[in-house]
Amino acid sequence: MNDSTETSTVDDQTGTSVEDLKALLREAEEALGNASGGDSDEIQELRERLRDVLADGKMSLKNVSDALRRQAARADDAIRSKPYQTIGAAAVVGLIAGLLISRSRTNNGA
Repeated sequence: MNDSTETSTVDDQTGTSVEDLKALLREAEEALGNASGGDSDEIQELRERLRDVLADGKMSLKNVSDALRRQAARADDAIRSKPYQTIGAAAVVGLIAGLLISRSRTNNGA
């Protein structure tokens, strides 16, 4: 898989998660609008608080989504600008992980 395919896969997965959360927020808004229970002051206050929380949640979701996309783009740029260093770093991490796994298996079997 090439870099652009991996980046688009991350974007697709992020988009799917964001869309799922947006759908959940829409359902909560609909439930809030359809809720019957009178028009007492407490219920009105509760509805307003819930609407405020939903608005804050939407803003947080947008901020996290934007930040994730920026970080993915930065990582993609860094990998593309230094591919050999990236391969070397990945190889070192894989080597260390392999050594740790083999060491734990040796210690558990002894």
